[in-house]
Amino acid sequence: MMPDSVIDDFVQMVIYDHSVATGLKTCKTNQDIVDFAASCDYVFSITAWLKYVELDSASLSESEAMAIQAIASDHWSWAFRKIAPWRAMLMDGA
Repeated sequence: MMPDSVIDDFVQMVIYDHSVATGLKTCKTNQDIVDFAASCDYVFSITAWLKYVELDSASLSESEAMAIQAIASDHWSWAFRKIAPWRAMLMDGA
């Protein structure tokens, strides 16, 4: 994964702080995720975020990538599916 301490710190905050994770549920676009992170004082660009997601996605199989892309952006779990550390938070069947 690309070394980006601000993004890494935000990713970890989502994992460890339930209130931050709850806020992520409202994100429906990558820009929403970047804006939400900024509202939590984790400021990074949309370009940096998209590169971060792309590097994370490189390890997915084609079927895994397709399954993730099949989730509508208005589903509460959409943002959690963007990167492996957040996908690991989802219970089976989510």
